[in-house]
Amino acid sequence: MSIKSIQKLRQFGIFQNHTNSNAKDFGKYNLFYGWNGSGKSTLSGVFRCIENKANSIRFPSSEFIVSINGKAAITQANIAESDLNVYTFNQDFIDENISWNSVVKSILLVDEKKIKEHEKLKVLKKKKKLDSEVYNKEAEAIMSLDTAVSKFGTSSARHMKTSLQSIDTTDSYYLNYDKRKFEAFITANHETTESVEPILDDDKIIELTNAAKPDQKNNITFTPQIINQESFRKAKERLEDLLKTSVVSKTIQRLVEYGDIRHWIETGLILHKNHDTNECEFCGNTITEVRIKQLEAHFNDDYKAFQDRLIRADGWLVSQYIQSPSLPSASDFYEEFKKEYIESCSELEKAITTLNEEIATWHSALKEKTGNPLETGLFVDIINDSSVTAFNDAMTAISKVVGKHNHKSGNFEVETKKAKKLLELHYATAEVKDFGYHEKKKEVTRRTAENAKLKTTINSLNSEIRVLEDSVSNESIGADQFNESLHKFLGRSELTLRFNPSNKGYEIFRNDSDLVEGNLSEGEKTAIAFVYFITKLKENDNKMENTIVVVDDPVSSFDSNHLFHSYSFLRSNCDKAKQLFVFTHNFTYFKLMRDWFEGVNRNRQRKNQEHNAFFYTIQTTTFTPRSSTFVDADISLVKYNSEYHYIFSKLYAFKDNPTLSRDDAFLTANLARKLLESFFSFKFPKHRSDISQLMTCGLKGCETTDEATKEKIYRFINKYSHSAVIEINEDSSENLLGESQNVIVDIFTWLHEVDEVHYNEMVDVVT
Repeated sequence: MSIKSIQKLRQFGIFQNHTNSNAKDFGKYNLFYGWNGSGKSTLSGVFRCIENKANSIRFPSSEFIVSINGKAAITQANIAESDLNVYTFNQDFIDENISWNSVVKSILLVDEKKIKEHEKLKVLKKKKKLDSEVYNKEAEAIMSLDTAVSKFGTSSARHMKTSLQSIDTTDSYYLNYDKRKFEAFITANHETTESVEPILDDDKIIELTNAAKPDQKNNITFTPQIINQESFRKAKERLEDLLKTSVVSKTIQRLVEYGDIRHWIETGLILHKNHDTNECEFCGNTITEVRIKQLEAHFNDDYKAFQDRLIRADGWLVSQYIQSPSLPSASDFYEEFKKEYIESCSELEKAITTLNEEIATWHSALKEKTGNPLETGLFVDIINDSSVTAFNDAMTAISKVVGKHNHKSGNFEVETKKAKKLLELHYATAEVKDFGYHEKKKEVTRRTAENAKLKTTINSLNSEIRVLEDSVSNESIGADQFNESLHKFLGRSELTLRFNPSNKGYEIFRNDSDLVEGNLSEGEKTAIAFVYFITKLKENDNKMENTIVVVDDPVSSFDSNHLFHSYSFLRSNCDKAKQLFVFTHNFTYFKLMRDWFEGVNRNRQRKNQEHNAFFYTIQTTTFTPRSSTFVDADISLVKYNSEYHYIFSKLYAFKDNPTLSRDDAFLTANLARKLLESFFSFKFPKHRSDISQLMTCGLKGCETTDEATKEKIYRFINKYSHSAVIEINEDSSENLLGESQNVIVDIFTWLHEVDEVHYNEMVDVVT
């Protein structure tokens, strides 16, 4: 694994908001150039955090994303889990390991004499490596599975929210439905969500969806009618009694046999009495007294009274037919009850029809009896119990639906909530089953537990390895190797380290006799610290090809006598590192490293391989508070052989800009001062420590550039680059923006006038 990029760096000291938008991904070799105070050491602190697997104590609110090739990015949240093998040389490393007035911490190297223990150590480390690879691979698989489960929770919550929110957009619970609510719901309904199939069919889903809608309706008033079968039994008895009843009369057989003639004679007899005549209105003959008496005997008073009874019975029987009751409208019901209500009403109509058909058979028998009162052989069947039951059941069903409706109206919020919860349970169960959520959760738990056991084994191996390392370590070998490297680095052997067992560290001696007790030059301190760092890289058989090495300014600002030693020492020891990061403010050192890295790129290019060495600069704003970022190095920094070339090219690039930003304007002031100091110091070396004197010397022989122009330039670079006074004039920035462009043109005009040949060649080089 290697570091790909620093995608984000926020509130990490001067790096307030680095986003890597203008920097290539890192390669094997990475070189950073930046002036003092730009943030090199701060940036090296990011790598130090990864090395220590801990966030920065100095910047506790910092945030970062460090992309890793082939693995999840390292952030402030998971840095403790990083397994990158990083070694960082910076001031923090020096402060933690070296006390210049006392001792250098112990160096642990393997004593080759303890062969058996050394071999055992190798075996244990090999086993630890294999177990660690298995552990890490399984941990990644578990993380991937756990991530899938987590993403499932998020996506399912979104699906649920869409489904449930469409029912009721006023319910804040579903309006804000999220992964947290979804997972809590699954936990609370674990047993149900583990069922084989979703719990609702399509019809029930539609019913509950309607039931969950936030449209409240009024109560419905309905009184059911219930039929008592006993009343039909009594009616049957009364009707049968009537059908079997006969009257005593002197019957005329012909009138008994022919009902139509009987009805005609009975009516005619009444008409003749009413008109008081004995002449037949049909034939005109006289109706004899004997015939009248015969007819009256047939139609006597009992007969007439029975006929009246039959007529009244007919009226009564008509009233026994079942009338359809007044029922509520289906539109008055909640949507989920309409289907059941309509079906119940349909059953009621069927029951009424059946009952009335049975009553109609009674009516037919009565009509037949009325037509022939003397007939006694008529009978009727009892009304079926099933018909009565069907009617009463239908009435009860309607009443039940009305009750459901009224219950919901009276408990509207509770009932709609129940419907939503049932839908939520159904949708959640469907999501869980489709994904296999419970199985995957169990798998994560099981595999995590098994991997934890392997981690325990690895920890035990670590403990055993540490014991063996302590056993095979030999401080004298550590001192010998360190001193040998230090003498090569310094080019002399006057400084040596000796192990002091009581202090558990190395004391620094000069000329093999005198403790230095802090009496060291900056160059000597840098040399000791850097050699110590390189020596520590070799501890415990650490493999350089598996190590990411980060080096921050291995050349002292105050003593650069060992610049080439530092470069050579770093190259010979760290060329095989998995990755190398070097930060420097020293341009000469930058050139040495740059040429090495450029050579690597050229060799790879000849083999048709991609470059793996890259160059960056650290840029800082001039506003307060200052803020830095790192970007791909300007081509001039990679191409040219001196800082002077770089400064000339940067300032020359601003010469023809019609407008400058505030950052660029402040930068031009600093660049202008550096350029003029370098140019005039070379031309007039006697006055190199006094910029004012140098500029005065530069006016000699000039015609275009006069004293006023020189003074304008001098005041500009002093005011905006090295001013000791903080400007509070609110026009200061505007003045800078207005003056910068003119001053840059004046500076290059002046350089051209002083040394035209030099100026023209520099322009050719940088353009």
